[in-house]
Amino acid sequence: MELPVRKSKILNAIIKQYIATGEPMGSKGLLDYLDFSVSSATVRNEMASLSDMGYLVQPHTSAGRVPTQMGYRYYLDHLIEPIELSSRERRAIDDVLTAVADDPEHILNKGAEILSQLTGCVALSTTPPTENTTVDRIRIIQISRHTAMMIMITSKGMVKNRLFRCDYNVTDDVLQVFERALNEMLSGVRLSSVTPAFVQTVAATMGDVLILMPQALLTIMEASKEASVINIVNYGLSNLLQTGEFQVSELKGIYRFLQDMPAQEELLFRQNNRRISTYIGTESKNPDIRSTGIVVSRYEVEDEPAGALAVVGPIRMRYTAAVAYASYISQMCGKLITELLE
Repeated sequence: MELPVRKSKILNAIIKQYIATGEPMGSKGLLDYLDFSVSSATVRNEMASLSDMGYLVQPHTSAGRVPTQMGYRYYLDHLIEPIELSSRERRAIDDVLTAVADDPEHILNKGAEILSQLTGCVALSTTPPTENTTVDRIRIIQISRHTAMMIMITSKGMVKNRLFRCDYNVTDDVLQVFERALNEMLSGVRLSSVTPAFVQTVAATMGDVLILMPQALLTIMEASKEASVINIVNYGLSNLLQTGEFQVSELKGIYRFLQDMPAQEELLFRQNNRRISTYIGTESKNPDIRSTGIVVSRYEVEDEPAGALAVVGPIRMRYTAAVAYASYISQMCGKLITELLE
């Protein structure tokens, strides 16, 4: 249900000022931030009404009002005004990410790092889910006369590599034949299907060709297993220590959450059909982070939903900035990973 215009403007002004200052807002002080003329008594009545409706709360009798979880939710759903990053900000982000665009995980790690720096909060990044991920292609590169490197690229852009030893001297011609044979049998195969039994079947099919490099299939199986695990990294826990917004028990809960990979994965992939998702307080359904506000931005690889970047901070965080930075950085990460695939 949408609020009447006057109530919406008053609620919007209170939340903006509370995010900026952390101080409860009284009716007289609020008059300076409204774009319409009204008496202090009218504002006071509207604030009391918003409190009765559950959008505001009065910390103690003589104080002004602060937003509740319900108030923040209304703000995010109806009142928040998206901001555009400046061309200078976009170029700076592009330059940092492009400098590490040799590997998807490097891109995502750097994305989380700069998102943490820009928001002053904790930032997370996750590689794409793996249930439908397949082997896109295999590359074999000679390192020395008896050593080669296997590089596996997945359909989601993840890159895994392994060194393996060859029993015979390797040449470019031999490597090309072997690489072509591997791609014919592995391209399009799900990572979860690259099991010992599958490897044995491939080995039997390859016959004499495998004699040249018997360790190659084992390295492919190991790489497939590693690529099947979602990798989540976080940066900026120290930022939360500096905000002064959290009790020690709350910081311990956030730390537990950041060590709990299944809990992070569940939260980051909960809204698969939404580009941006926000969770306020208990909306996360995780008691360890009930004192936080969270912004999750999904990125796409080849126009398909993939992984996510997220911001975890105080409920009183600067949501406009968090949404803008998370949205742009996740978009750039997806773009750069897609370019690697191409």
